[in-house]
Amino acid sequence: MKRYITAAALLLALVTGLSGCLGTLVEPSHTNPLDPSNPNTHSPVPARPTELTAVVSDRLVELSWSVGNASAIDHYRVYRWEVEGGENENYELIDTATETAYADADVRNGQVYYYKVSGVNDLGLEGEASRRIVVIPRMFSVTINQGSPKTSTRNVALRMSASAETEIMQVSNEPDMSDAQWEPYQSGYSWSLLPGDGDKTVYVRFRDAADNESAIVSDDIELDTRAVIESVTEDSDGEDLAAGDVIHFTLTVGELHGEAAVDLGSIVLDIVLYGDGTGGDTVSEDGVYERDYTIDPGVEVVNGPVIGAFTDEVGNRAEPVLAAGTVTILDPPAAVEMGTPIPLSESKIVLSWSRNNDADFSAYKLYRSYVPGVDGSTERELIGDFSNQSTTDYTDTGLEPDSTYYYAVYVVDQVGLTTISNEVSATTPENQPPAAVQLFTPWSPGSSSLELSWTVSDADDFMYYELIVWEEDPPDPPATSEKRIVARIETRSETFYTHESLDESIIYWYEVAVVDSFGAEALSNTVSGSPVP
Repeated sequence: MKRYITAAALLLALVTGLSGCLGTLVEPSHTNPLDPSNPNTHSPVPARPTELTAVVSDRLVELSWSVGNASAIDHYRVYRWEVEGGENENYELIDTATETAYADADVRNGQVYYYKVSGVNDLGLEGEASRRIVVIPRMFSVTINQGSPKTSTRNVALRMSASAETEIMQVSNEPDMSDAQWEPYQSGYSWSLLPGDGDKTVYVRFRDAADNESAIVSDDIELDTRAVIESVTEDSDGEDLAAGDVIHFTLTVGELHGEAAVDLGSIVLDIVLYGDGTGGDTVSEDGVYERDYTIDPGVEVVNGPVIGAFTDEVGNRAEPVLAAGTVTILDPPAAVEMGTPIPLSESKIVLSWSRNNDADFSAYKLYRSYVPGVDGSTERELIGDFSNQSTTDYTDTGLEPDSTYYYAVYVVDQVGLTTISNEVSATTPENQPPAAVQLFTPWSPGSSSLELSWTVSDADDFMYYELIVWEEDPPDPPATSEKRIVARIETRSETFYTHESLDESIIYWYEVAVVDSFGAEALSNTVSGSPVP
């Protein structure tokens, strides 16, 4: 509720006039401290406050005054008029005070304010108000390094703020300004703090042309020229860890603000630690930075050192510190999936598997066993070692017909860890004799030889051709019981032969046998011929 000096004066005159007209009130219905005719209500009017002064600073007006007989006063009323252009004086009761001083923080810099103060006795009688005082709150202040809480160097930048009437100023590192000299006012000022890390305060006082001095203003900053890591720890206790496990890191520095991190060897870098009570940090802002680090899939470290790093809030970098133990994280490679083997022939099986995409891939190792259980078999043998990550198939050759074989692929990473695939098996078919070739009728280039030729064998397991001959000496029948091999040709494409040193009177009979790798053979058609005389 607003109360005004003008209304109080009017009320005082009105009540005084009525009191003179009405005389003594025997049974007053209310207590009126301004009516001396009422019993027990008469009291002297409180003295008028004098020497009302004000000290102004940033959004603050500090009033003080004097009074002749303070013991007769119960409290003071503080009135303020916030001047707006073109309006008459209009004071508002803003507060009361029990001492001869009052601080008004509900003000705006640059705004014109009028103040008056009056005294009130214990019966509520209010005395005459003081003279008015006009004030304009202004920014009397000094700011170090734009308000930063810390600095890493003694050389700082001061920013002054004062009224337009300010002409000179004093700057000091001492609170009593004993070493300060008056010098021209500057809004920007370079200053050197006292040496030694710790809290530092800069004090400034301003004076205008009328020799009015501001209160001493100050600003604080902490001088911090170095950062030191006290300790770095991890809690793996030398145990082998894996993806999904949690490591608790701590880094102790004693500084509440900064950036802390650890490197896990050269594999996992810049693991950020927390000092705000989150992420595994036990106590917020206690100078101990912590983290519960969950190991990501794919991370693999063997005896990795834990190296702590810290940069404080002003940019000081601490020397790295090594934790006492090391960390081992084992991440076996992802297994591949073998597809169904395909027997190509009685001696070949085609194998395939999915691709491993691990970044630390080293090799695929393909094993074959003659009994189930490749992983534990004593009869297994390594049939393929592939360092190319894109190699995902292989044809196993040299197998026996009608035999079952078992296979598995191991993926090996760069650390040497292995993971086995699923096991697959396949049975080679029974061996089938190769297809026979066609032997052509021989022709005689001379009286003692015959030229023979035949078609090419298409057998996958071709081993050689055998040229078989027997003789007929007319009128005797062919001596089939005396067949003999005259040539063995191991080159598939070599499908010709010259049979020499022959007799004109003899008829020579021929067959070609195709022999495969298992010894099975197929005979061609039979042809005959004699040298031409």
